[in-house]
Amino acid sequence: MEEKKQTYTAGLVLGILSIPCGLLIAISGWVLGIIGIVLNNNNKEKFNTKAGLILSIIGLVLSVINSIIGVLLATHVI
Repeated sequence: MEEKKQTYTAGLVLGILSIPCGLLIAISGWVLGIIGIVLNNNNKEKFNTKAGLILSIIGLVLSVINSIIGVLLATHVI
C-alpha cells in the first residue's frame, strides 16, 4: 500500500511540475506530462487521482502549444 501511495504522490508532483516546465522547456513538459499521466492512470482504482491527471494533461497541452509556437518561430512563419 505504501508503494502505491508513493507512486500516487509522484504522479501528482509530476503533474504539477509539467505545467511550468511545459511553458519554459517544451520537451521536459512532454516527458513529465506523459509520465504523470501513466502514473496517475495506474493508481486510478485505489486513489482519487483526478487532480494529478488533470494537471498532467494541462502540462502536456501547454508543452504541445509551446512546441508548435517554437516551430512556427523557427520557420519564420510568425
